Amino acid sequence: MQTYELMLIVRPDVEVSDKKAEELVAKLVGNVGAVVSGVSVWGKKKLAYPIKKHLEGTYVLATVTGTVKSGDLEKEIRMGEDIVRFMLTVK
Repeated sequence: MQTYELMLIVRPDVEVSDKKAEELVAKLVGNVGAVVSGVSVWGKKKLAYPIKKHLEGTYVLATVTGTVKSGDLEKEIRMGEDIVRFMLTVK
C-alpha cells in the first residue's frame, strides 16, 4: 500500500471544521478504494491569484493510504462543487 498527501483548497464560503474535513476527504477517497490516515485544516488563507473567481480558500491537508488512481480521484473531486483546487503527491 502506498501513502499519499492530498492538499485541497475548499471554497471560502464553505465552513470547514476538522470533523467536516475528515468526512469530506473520507467520502472522496473512499469511492476510489483508499483510507484516510489523518486530516488537518490549515484554515482560510488568501490565494496568490484568483481561482474560479475566489480570492481566498480554506486549505485542508490529508494523508491517504491505499492504492489510488489519480484519474479516478480527479473525477470524484471535479464532480463536487466545494473544492477549488487539489494536489495529490506520493509521500
